[in-house]
Amino acid sequence: MRRREDRTGTRLFGYGTFRRTAWRDAILGAEYPAQPATLRGYRRIACASGYLSLRPTLFDVGLIHGVLIELDEAGWRVADAWEEVPKYVATPVTVNSMNGPVDALTYLCANDDGATPVDDDRFALLTDAEVENSIEFFGKQMRHIRRSFESS
Repeated sequence: MRRREDRTGTRLFGYGTFRRTAWRDAILGAEYPAQPATLRGYRRIACASGYLSLRPTLFDVGLIHGVLIELDEAGWRVADAWEEVPKYVATPVTVNSMNGPVDALTYLCANDDGATPVDDDRFALLTDAEVENSIEFFGKQMRHIRRSFESS
């Protein structure tokens, strides 16, 4: 396995499925501290792949509501798997939290060609049932990743 940089202490800004607490806990396989946050200068888009992403805007008018999550390295590895890195890329952003500006990473679609704007604040482009089925299917991979950290 390729060694990755330890991102412990770096926060994740989640703007989609990670915003819903029950989904976030099920995806990550653990509860992590989280707080509301917003991101300016981005717009929500539907990628041709059928997934939600963000795209930078020319004007600082967009406001993306999300959640700032404090992950350990196991949480980051699980999040990478859920976001299907390299289809999504962990990208540095500065978000606004209750305590002021915070540097974080957020996942953006690596190829957003053909994307269309999303003008609402939904958690996902899929239905809740489809997301929950995806989370259930992902559970085996999540547990495998978590076990690899427990045994090291």
